[in-house]
Parts: sequence; structure tokens; C-alpha cells
Amino acid sequence: MQLDFISIAPTTSLISEQFDLWNLEMDSKNKVRAKIKYDKVDKFFNSLNSQVIKNYKNYWQSISPTNDVEKFQRYLFAFCSVHTSWKSNLVGYEAIKDWTQWFNKPEVLKEKLEQSKVGLFNNRTKYIDGFSKLFWSDIKKFNKLSFESWAAYRNRLEKSILGLGLAKTSFALEMIYPNECEVTCMDTHLFQLYGLDQTRDSAHYEAIETHWISMCKVWNVPSYIARCIWWDINQNKTDSRYWSYVLEA
Repeated sequence: MQLDFISIAPTTSLISEQFDLWNLEMDSKNKVRAKIKYDKVDKFFNSLNSQVIKNYKNYWQSISPTNDVEKFQRYLFAFCSVHTSWKSNLVGYEAIKDWTQWFNKPEVLKEKLEQSKVGLFNNRTKYIDGFSKLFWSDIKKFNKLSFESWAAYRNRLEKSILGLGLAKTSFALEMIYPNECEVTCMDTHLFQLYGLDQTRDSAHYEAIETHWISMCKVWNVPSYIARCIWWDINQNKTDSRYWSYVLEA
């Protein structure tokens, strides 16, 4: 069944300088204060345009990592996205993108992060330094096993990577496998699309992620591509290059 047709784009205005607090604490004691709503989600998927999807898929495939260094850099970008604006995320990433300048030199790493003003310098330094040593000591550990589901793969990595959490680990995988990945960084905008508050309703994370992935399969759109389209709509942009250009070179 072909589901590619044009409808009216969502009008929900969620524009924000915050590039999402994706590092959720999945605390089973969290009180669920709201019910999941699906009407805006349905409206969004009904608004998807086949040519727009194709353009996004082609673009993200063109800049997907082709080697271990580029994969490593996607994780660096994810670390720089924690608790900061998307603009600061870019500045922080560009400051440490050339990892050869600071690898095994945490004092240099911290200085670069401080100069970038990305924030959370102590924790960011600790977590990035630790991750870099872990990654380069056993690169194969970060590959998806043939028998693993995407969720199992993400969850395995999340347990070994300090400082990213479930959502940010998903974000790294989305950037590495933009057209294949079947886990999603459920950011504040997606929580709002489901009628939820990310802070209060984090216990719903896995439920809405499962629903989002299912909807993407029905509509034949990669989950990350759908999320990028939704994010860009909320930034009043027609593609991702206003921020993703830093991943192009």
C-alpha cells in the first residue's frame, strides 16, 4: 500500500534554542502525570511528502560515516549535545572534532571545551575522555552484532558509555546509521508531539519510542529521517544543513 501523499504540515510551534535535554533518567519511580496522545503524531505522518523523505534520506546517507574516525566523531557530537543549545552544540563539537589534539590529554580537552563555552566542562571532559579511551581500545565492541535488534544494540552500548544515557546513545546511532537505525532519540519535541512533558513523563520513553518506530515502518520512512523532518519543522527550516554542516567534512 502506497502511503506517499501530500497533506498540510503540522502547525504546532515548538521553536526553541534548546537542543533537547536528551539524557533522560529512566527512573521506575517517576510518576506518570499525563496520558499519551496520538492525534498530532497521526497528523505529522499524514503530512509527510515522499520527495521530502527522499531528499532527507539522500542527504543523510551522503554524510553517513564511512570509517571509525567518523563514527567516533558522531559520538563526540552526541556528548556535546547534552544540556546545551543546538548552537552551542555546534561550537563545542567543532572545538573537539580533531580528537588527535586532545586524546589522552584531558587537560587539553577541558581547555578546548571551556573555550567553546559549551558548558558542563568537568563532566563533559570526564565522560568524553573516558569514552574515547573505551572506543579506541575496543572498536569492535561498538559494532552491531548480526543477531542483535537495534534496541538491544543501543541498550548494550548505553550500559557501557558513561554520560550519554538512553536517548543520547540513540542520537549517536541515528547519525551513524541514519537510514537503518531503529531506535530514536526521543527529545523534548517528540515528547510534546505525544502531548507529554519530557521531564515529568520520562517513564513513557520506551512506549512512545516503540510507537514512533512502528509508525515509521508503516509509512516507510526511517525513524531518524522522520525525526529530522519534525525537528526542522519546529526550527522553521526545510532541511538539516543549518546544523548538520559540521558533520559534512
